[in-house]
Amino acid sequence: MPKVFGLNLLGWIITSIAFFLLGFVFFGVIFLEKMTELMDYDENTVWNFSQGVQMALGFVNVAVVSLGIGLVLKWLKVDNMMSAVKYGLILAVVFGITTEAYGWIYGAYPIKMAVIDGAYTLIGYSMVAAIWSFFD
Repeated sequence: MPKVFGLNLLGWIITSIAFFLLGFVFFGVIFLEKMTELMDYDENTVWNFSQGVQMALGFVNVAVVSLGIGLVLKWLKVDNMMSAVKYGLILAVVFGITTEAYGWIYGAYPIKMAVIDGAYTLIGYSMVAAIWSFFD
């Protein structure tokens, strides 16, 4: 299998798709109504991009995160799923959640939305790390 920065290309594709699908389930199914209410979205909401462009950029975003998690696990020579999940959770807290928190700390981002985003980040990073543990 081809490698990207020393990582298995198939692993990168699978982790990226899994993270993207988790986002769909989280924000497009489970928390859609709550997110719409918290963020005050309606049919008049103006978006920066079309929905197709948003989805493509969202996939690129999770692909970059998935690659980053894979690289960290490779550099740390993590060789089992439990260690991978542990490092995935650490990365989620020290990078993902803290970065997302800026919207709540300095902006008008609702704390309940930040909690939903944080849960998605914890689950997503740990899931991606667990999947990476199956690839060399």
